[in-house]
Amino acid sequence: MLVRATRTASALTIRAVFYIALFVLVVVVHMALTGALREMGWNGGLALTASGAAVLALVLVMINLADWVRAWLAERQELQRVRLRLPSGPCCVVWQTPEPVADESDDAMPWEPVGHMRARYPRLPRRLGVEGIAICEFEVGADGRAKNISCVDAWPSDVFYRAAREALQHAQFQPKYDVHVRFGASYRMPFVFRIAGASKIRDGGQRARRLRPRLAAAQRAVKKIQGGGAQ
Repeated sequence: MLVRATRTASALTIRAVFYIALFVLVVVVHMALTGALREMGWNGGLALTASGAAVLALVLVMINLADWVRAWLAERQELQRVRLRLPSGPCCVVWQTPEPVADESDDAMPWEPVGHMRARYPRLPRRLGVEGIAICEFEVGADGRAKNISCVDAWPSDVFYRAAREALQHAQFQPKYDVHVRFGASYRMPFVFRIAGASKIRDGGQRARRLRPRLAAAQRAVKKIQGGGAQ
């Protein structure tokens, strides 16, 4: 309900801005054209009629152009939806957080992310109101970076796996305190992509921050420079 209301408000706002801008343009063009015709020697009534006809033609052209652009964008979005195998309408995912695994178990992951995991919500699914999940399997190298990333499961489209893989590629891991680290072992991590207000379930875990690949690359470069200076 919240997502639908937000979209309706956004659509109405965009439409209102368009018509206000069109009204301002009509007034400005009408006054300028009327003044120019009067300076050319046209009488007031004829100049007003001619400028009004020209402005009406301009308005019709702009409205038809806006309709064409809207239809073209809708067709383009539909082609992208089909290519990404996304559902045609909004869908919500209900994710039940699994039971926590004891640290002393062999299945426990001895690594923990440094800071927050940053995942980028795919643009088209967010626009369509589509939620999804992705479960990734990966290894952690000696530098604390994920490698050999593969998809275990993704629903309803692989576009969520690509977003999760991007997040893992920019993540940094560190060993947990007083835990033995084994290299070469594979681990699984679920990613849940949810839109605020689309489903009424309690959030589990920390909220992911927005992923900025350029910022992450700059931070890694600074760390390398600092590490070289320390040596």
